[in-house]
Amino acid sequence: MSNENNSVSPSEMNANELPDVPAFQDEFTSEFLQSVDPLKSGYYPFKSGTESFTMSFPEDFTIDKRSYNVGPENNSEFISMSQTDEQKEAFVNHRIDYINYMSDPENSRERMRNSSGQKLEFEEINTDFKKQHLEVAEYESGPFSVIAALIWNENNEGITIFSDIDCREDLNENQCLKAKDTQRESIMDMIKSIQFSTIEESE
Repeated sequence: MSNENNSVSPSEMNANELPDVPAFQDEFTSEFLQSVDPLKSGYYPFKSGTESFTMSFPEDFTIDKRSYNVGPENNSEFISMSQTDEQKEAFVNHRIDYINYMSDPENSRERMRNSSGQKLEFEEINTDFKKQHLEVAEYESGPFSVIAALIWNENNEGITIFSDIDCREDLNENQCLKAKDTQRESIMDMIKSIQFSTIEESE
């Protein structure tokens, strides 16, 4: 395989050189993608605008430029990303909130409970990254199934994520449940790939 594009950022490449997938065809989203070589089928390397964390970015998602926000001195970052394919049986929207100082994981859990209006029960999830922690809770909110995730590390950096799953209106209940289960697996794959850059450098 040729490596001639490896040193060139996708944002510097011509549109016709980029993969024909929504993540690269959206100009704003492609600025966050680090390479046109997939990490695995359907996922590309992503680095946040504050350069605070990386993850495997799904090819069929785009980032909402209007809601994207970075705080003073890169102390926070908000990313809203959603699927673009209207033919999918279930759709997902992620709201990812990074802060560079999290006083206490329990305070973050309480904020997430207050934000969702739910008594969230978090469960710790094992990942490949030993120096950071991941906890996940799930709940139903109207037609949405929601996965709430909290990630933090020993440097007191924190990331909170709310991932909403909604079914297409023409699906029956069983079809909807099956479609949501498929999306749930994809959501967890993405969340478990998130790694703080400070941890990455030290490992």
